[in-house]
Amino acid sequence: MKNSANKITRRKVLQYGVSGAITGGLSAAMSLGGCSFKWGKKRKPNVLLIIIDTCRADRFSCLGYNRKTTPYIDSLASEGVIYKKAYSTCFWTLPSHASLFTGLYPRQAGATSETNYLPGPQPTLAKLLRVNGYDTAAFSCNSWVSKGRGFGRGFDQFHEIWRPENRIKIRNGYKKAELFAAEKISEWISRQNQTPFFLFVNLNCAHMPYNPVEPFRPRFLSSQYNREKILRASEICGMWAYLGGSIKLDKDDLNIMNDLYDGEIATADHCVKTIVESLKSNEMLDDTIVIVTSDHGENIGEHGMIDHLLSMYDTTLHIPLIIRYPGRLQAGSKNDDLVSLVDIAPTILDLCSIETNLSSLVTRDLSLANKSRHIRKCIFAENEHPTNGIKIMKSKHPRFDVSTIDCRMRAIRTKQHKFIWSIGKNKQLHDFKVDPDEMLNIINSEPSVTSKLERTLSAWMKQTASVGNIMPLESHDKESLDILRSLGYIT
Repeated sequence: MKNSANKITRRKVLQYGVSGAITGGLSAAMSLGGCSFKWGKKRKPNVLLIIIDTCRADRFSCLGYNRKTTPYIDSLASEGVIYKKAYSTCFWTLPSHASLFTGLYPRQAGATSETNYLPGPQPTLAKLLRVNGYDTAAFSCNSWVSKGRGFGRGFDQFHEIWRPENRIKIRNGYKKAELFAAEKISEWISRQNQTPFFLFVNLNCAHMPYNPVEPFRPRFLSSQYNREKILRASEICGMWAYLGGSIKLDKDDLNIMNDLYDGEIATADHCVKTIVESLKSNEMLDDTIVIVTSDHGENIGEHGMIDHLLSMYDTTLHIPLIIRYPGRLQAGSKNDDLVSLVDIAPTILDLCSIETNLSSLVTRDLSLANKSRHIRKCIFAENEHPTNGIKIMKSKHPRFDVSTIDCRMRAIRTKQHKFIWSIGKNKQLHDFKVDPDEMLNIINSEPSVTSKLERTLSAWMKQTASVGNIMPLESHDKESLDILRSLGYIT
């Protein structure tokens, strides 16, 4: 570009944490040495990427939670790196998965709440791994993450667990889609040969409605609540009825929901154990990069909200991130740097020694495999107009003023502050040193901090311009739409 004022320089990319098409990277403690054991040093590592959908970081026991919700993941973390300050790029599934798969922010990828799918032609992580000799497979328990919505590109196999043929098997013995998926994944792993593989997994059990099965259901549920109250809490799907005022929740209701939610996270932990232990029993674990993270968190009464939509608070953006890769990552280390979902795809490519040739940036300059990597000063999140929610509120709660939620949202977070901008509506500033729960809006008392963060956020918005006008996807996939409707996403 001739106009240097508009040029995205390396300095600007490093300053704002902008990731080009799969070119950024995480920061991490590391040690020297290779990491291929069963098949020799020249073979590329396998990659296992597990997303525990709707899982907030503060509910992982290895991240300080006082309940033992994730005993197996805790042990996995003791052999890898825990990223204590990992954040999503959006508060819901489709945009955040787009960031995972492309290394781009949702607007850059074109996958937003206004389009409802991941359009082409940008390459995906799976596609880049496949053209470099990887077998690629996906097992998704969330119908937002489907072939029909653009997430199948690059996968040799894409297993959609919500399909009727799988639901029959689930009803006949598994009772939970994720338990069934974990067994199927274990079988898939046992069939792999010497070709390196990329395996993507979405476990959706922590998503509403919170209804854990035995033996996880009673693990954290207090005995003081009666059956009717528990049943009511376990049937709540989505936030819209609560937002519209048609259901009321008291303190006991929220406590029950919290207990059930923890039971669902324990279920996910068991599924992770099933999958990872299959790697171990097939002598593949130490040849595999294992990543456990989430796409977003959840509100369970915080900020007067339930579910995760319309929320830029840490309850919905702060996510767990654990990476195990012996010989390259220092076992048992905890990393305190700010990292983002856009960092995961480029880091995987770098650890697999795959060059993308998609940018003048050198992937190694920013990845976790480089001791001199750049440390992010801030991370970003965004969401476009919540078109699905507006349709729901107009249809089911016609008295609700949808103009109060009809806006685009942006957020910038440093280690100390977060600036939230509901464009055209309001602005918030929070200081985590004095207000870790983000309850106090101090925007009027900290004008200099506000001004600095707003300028940085505005500059980032310009640097990460949208791909342009994309028509929203009009899906005719009845099976997937029925699932999304049951989860409270669409009318």
